[in-house]
Amino acid sequence: MDKDKLQIAISSATPEQLGATLAQRVVRLREIRNMTQKDIVKSSPRFTLERVQDIESGVETWLSSSDRQLLARALVVDPVILQEVETRPRYSAESDAAMMLSKEADITESILMGARELECPRCGNILRCRVQEGLDMDGQPVYLAKAFCQKCPYVLK
Repeated sequence: MDKDKLQIAISSATPEQLGATLAQRVVRLREIRNMTQKDIVKSSPRFTLERVQDIESGVETWLSSSDRQLLARALVVDPVILQEVETRPRYSAESDAAMMLSKEADITESILMGARELECPRCGNILRCRVQEGLDMDGQPVYLAKAFCQKCPYVLK
């Protein structure tokens, strides 16, 4: 089949025929093009054989914009064909908030215990940490942990 006929076959195929997941779709498009996984690696050096295998086995379920464009170019398709079946892992807002509160409690405790080089929970950069000393309404000393990241907008208040 020449390129024009392949393009017509792909554009007229239903989503079910191309696959409902990124893994199924990449395998199907590669087979339609009569390509091997190694052919994809050769046409897009940014992808390793292991990465192509991870995509086709369903380990990777979404791609960055640049990776999607490179893979689409290797498969000679429009990037939208890949994007429409990508799925990002979803976490609930409650579990994310609870996890962040737990991390912040750990950071606070570590700072009050004397730690100064802690990792930012958002970006992994080193936090700038200090202990703020003050007095409560009864004149008793109060110690508050303070930290901020110089790379992202994270602030421990």
